[in-house]
Amino acid sequence: MISFGFARAATLVAFLLVGPAAARAQEADASFLPIYREYRDQLIAQGWRPDANFGLKLASGRPLYRFPEVLCGPKICHARWLRSGADRVVTLIRGELDEEYRVSQ
Repeated sequence: MISFGFARAATLVAFLLVGPAAARAQEADASFLPIYREYRDQLIAQGWRPDANFGLKLASGRPLYRFPEVLCGPKICHARWLRSGADRVVTLIRGELDEEYRVSQ
């Protein structure tokens, strides 16, 4: 016989109810968000510099993702920036292969 406590049952019910909504949120239209390429130019103009050692590189030395400062998961990316001893991490929505990265706000 399987013992299934109340806490586990409540967690399972919450997951079943919230899980699909969370998945839809990740797939929501991000076209209204700022384009990272343009936001990147603004950061450079403000004196920030991309941390080229943050992202992964191919054997050829080229960045694995579109920019050397970006490190991605399946849907979300992070870009690391440096200025005067401070660092800043920008969260990005990855999108499809042919889509621009978008800045999450």
